[in-house]
Amino acid sequence: MCAEGETVAFSCGVGSKSLSVCGLADDTLSYRFGTPERVELEITAPIHFSRTAYSGGGEGNLTFAAGRYKYVVYSSISNGDWLADGGRDKIERAGVYVVKDDKLLADIPCKSYSAEHFIRQLPAHEEEAFEYYR
Repeated sequence: MCAEGETVAFSCGVGSKSLSVCGLADDTLSYRFGTPERVELEITAPIHFSRTAYSGGGEGNLTFAAGRYKYVVYSSISNGDWLADGGRDKIERAGVYVVKDDKLLADIPCKSYSAEHFIRQLPAHEEEAFEYYR
């Protein structure tokens, strides 16, 4: 759902709809949810990025606020089960947390991806403190 000239920072399908994070300018991103024909929610804001490390991976979050609501786009990778060859399976998760008054209302997981499964191509920014929503 990013327009020509915008940078795709994240994009995935959530059922019949999509969510995209598009880079508009040096320090501004736009969160969009809906379909290419009808964007149901769009929030444009400065970059609010946080991350944390896990054993064998980590998680990155981009937070967009609208009144009492926050939409937290996440992508993560962590170790899964041991494999027969002695390696570890990798578990990748991505989606959006819908938060109201700092309480998790929904965790909407990505079902399909048009590109990579992770947040990428962010312009220079300061990181914020990581918040857990699970």
